[in-house]
Amino acid sequence: MCFGITTLLLLITGRYLWIGPTVDDNWNSSFLKDSSLNHSLSGVSQYSHCIPGSLPDSLAKLYELYDDVETFVMFIGYPRSSHSLVGSILDAHPKIIISNEYHIIEKWNIYRDIALKSSGMSKYLLFYNLHSISTWQATFGSRARKPIFIDDHIYSYNVPGAWQGTFNGKLKVIGDKRGGGTTMELSEKPEKFAILKELNEILGIPLKFLHVIRNPFDVISTWVLRLLNARLRVNDGKTKINSSWAVDNAIKSFFELIETNERIRQLYGHAVLDVLSHELILKPRETMKTICTFIGVTCNEDYLYQAENIMFGKPSHTRRTVVWTEEQKQRVLNEMKKYSFLQSFSSFEEEQ
Repeated sequence: MCFGITTLLLLITGRYLWIGPTVDDNWNSSFLKDSSLNHSLSGVSQYSHCIPGSLPDSLAKLYELYDDVETFVMFIGYPRSSHSLVGSILDAHPKIIISNEYHIIEKWNIYRDIALKSSGMSKYLLFYNLHSISTWQATFGSRARKPIFIDDHIYSYNVPGAWQGTFNGKLKVIGDKRGGGTTMELSEKPEKFAILKELNEILGIPLKFLHVIRNPFDVISTWVLRLLNARLRVNDGKTKINSSWAVDNAIKSFFELIETNERIRQLYGHAVLDVLSHELILKPRETMKTICTFIGVTCNEDYLYQAENIMFGKPSHTRRTVVWTEEQKQRVLNEMKKYSFLQSFSSFEEEQ
């Protein structure tokens, strides 16, 4: 079945199908680059994600499947801010497909191909690629019940008994979870903001953004731990990492991303929803209801129960594993005051 639709798309588009992430797909900021995050999927066959009944096997079914999609979702934000958790829960919804780490902005030149655009198949190829990745990840990757390949080697985002990698009835929402990567790409190459407009024009449906926000002190501290490969060293609950230069560089990088996300919020207004990661963990039902309403789907009790059931513990306060000077704390607090979406974080010591 998968071979049939693959052949059809190759004939129409010439060449462009998803073949899995590469080692350059993750954390492409000079400060944030961390080789330990690179996926181990690049050597896997492009056909290994195919599951009978999941993907369309003809052009007629391709149109039938994707023509009912009403909303396209993109994530923006900051690495290590719970994007993967949000994306996995949304992908478990029976009307939603959310792939993980496709990186639309970086790959957009594929969809600028003249032959592809003139065929009118750009939207369908993009949706097919995202759908394929979602199916692959629910079968073999970080969303599988028994993952063979797992992101970061530390956590599975499987939602038992839900619809990850597939859907039920009509597909209404599709998108990609690439929050920090999207914002970093737009920060480093502001000319790529034009891609958001092109994407909206090609899709012909509303483009909506989920802006996932974690306490800035925890995000910055987590980046420092990862940069210095010190995550395991602080697991005893006593050790603190003391690297003032790393904290300073992380602060600078963080607020560069903040400024880019503020620009997106100004450009797209009500099409951007701020999602606080600690509220997702502490109040999953209320948070998921808000997200579902924002993207235009309902979430029934079964789905809310499934979402609530995979939450793990309390928000992680990594700021307590890194040494911060008083000047650094105050610098961050002063910067935070400039942005309305950071106003719920008022001090270094708070529990959020």
